[in-house]
Amino acid sequence: MTAENPDGRDTDDQGFSFKDNRRIDPETGQARPAGQADGGADTPQSEQQPEGQPDAEQPAADASDLGVEIPDDASGIEDAEPQPESDEAKRYLDDLQRLNAEYAAYRRRSERDQQAARTAGLQDAVEALMPVLDEVKLAREAGDVTGPYEKHVDRLLEALGKLEVVQYGEAGEIFDPNIHDALMQQPSADVEEPTVFMVMQPGYKIGDRVIRAARVGVHLPEA
Repeated sequence: MTAENPDGRDTDDQGFSFKDNRRIDPETGQARPAGQADGGADTPQSEQQPEGQPDAEQPAADASDLGVEIPDDASGIEDAEPQPESDEAKRYLDDLQRLNAEYAAYRRRSERDQQAARTAGLQDAVEALMPVLDEVKLAREAGDVTGPYEKHVDRLLEALGKLEVVQYGEAGEIFDPNIHDALMQQPSADVEEPTVFMVMQPGYKIGDRVIRAARVGVHLPEA
């Protein structure tokens, strides 16, 4: 005769039960032998393995159980370079490299154009100021620039210097046809090579670029 519980149910009635057939324990991450339950009603407590310990009689799970394929020789994986997998991928890679080269060339060309435009604009400004700067030089040489005017002139020339605008041409310089324009030549026993003895108009440069050559008189060595 089957004993009954106070609530009227048979003691053999175990109620609802289920079995977990997953090979990897979702709680511990350890491999579980195939077919083993997760401690439900269908498996006696005494037959269950301790939590977190794999069954010694069952083979350990490997990477294939997780869907991971490991090659027999993995020593060259880090040094391997990715290769296009198809002709279409190779074509896309070639297009990308060509576009990258075209962009680099465009950027260099744009930078050159910007610098050329800046220099051209600065040259126009210097050419417009040349008559004023010529008079300022003559006035300073004559000693007419004094007091507050001298301070303003110094500030003007300092501002031009920050823009790499240089006024040049002094008596005693060695004559250089690249930066001097000889308007007068005289023989002299005091020089051993062509030398500037008079500056009629100063020259102007922006960096190494000559805007106007200095107009000078030159002493030549006597024959």
